[in-house]
Amino acid sequence: MKLTHSSFDTTYNMQSLVAPRIEYQKSFIGIHELHARNLELKTTSLTQTDWIPVVILFCFILIAWNHVYNPKRVKQVLRAPFSKRFINQLVRDGNLFNERITFTLGIVYLLSFSLLLFVLNERFFGLTFPNLKGILSYLAIVIGLLLFITVKVTFVSILGIVFKTKETTNNYLLNLMIFAIITGPVTLFFLVFIVYLKTPVILYFCLLIIILMFIFRFIRGFLIGSDLTRFSYLLLIVYLCSLEILPLTVALKFIINHAETAVVLGFQFVNTNSV
Repeated sequence: MKLTHSSFDTTYNMQSLVAPRIEYQKSFIGIHELHARNLELKTTSLTQTDWIPVVILFCFILIAWNHVYNPKRVKQVLRAPFSKRFINQLVRDGNLFNERITFTLGIVYLLSFSLLLFVLNERFFGLTFPNLKGILSYLAIVIGLLLFITVKVTFVSILGIVFKTKETTNNYLLNLMIFAIITGPVTLFFLVFIVYLKTPVILYFCLLIIILMFIFRFIRGFLIGSDLTRFSYLLLIVYLCSLEILPLTVALKFIINHAETAVVLGFQFVNTNSV
């Protein structure tokens, strides 16, 4: 007797070719309660900033060149603000006004400080120049800063001739030059983080350091002027305020009058980076 093995006939039970109805159930996640606000289009800045790394790299090359070929003078300049003995040694070893270290580090100060002003204008003040954008506006700031320094040095030199204080005037100009040479690399160091991290904390810290250096430079200038016994301290303070504080006050007044949205842009920048 044979045993016949047969498979199960799938056609025995009729199956429907219609897809079953999908039943949706309520999700356990729920709907978010965030509501959209200020739905408006914002234009993206198309300003090319490829030139900023070139400026920073060029400044670092100048600093490295000075450290390789003028390491002794660099150390003397860095120590000069803290002691009169170091200043005398700096003057005794040569005329700093005519040396290559002054020219190269002066360029570093001019380019780096102008770049800091450019970043401040881009992120906070929003001042615009006619037909000048990007690198052209940066070059305008460089030329403006150079003219400001030239006018200031010329004015101080003329006052030294008028009041017959040539030696004291030279010491005061040397003090300005020393702090400018030091401010350049310090500003450049912070610019690396300010440009690429774009956090307001580093920018504020950099401004704080520069303000402290400005106050220190003002005190050094007062001590240099105190050697002139024929002038009272009150007259000396008025003289230094006219040279140091008055130009800054005029610049701030110009910014306030021509940048009505500066505070709004500043708060927007802080809120954007704090989220």
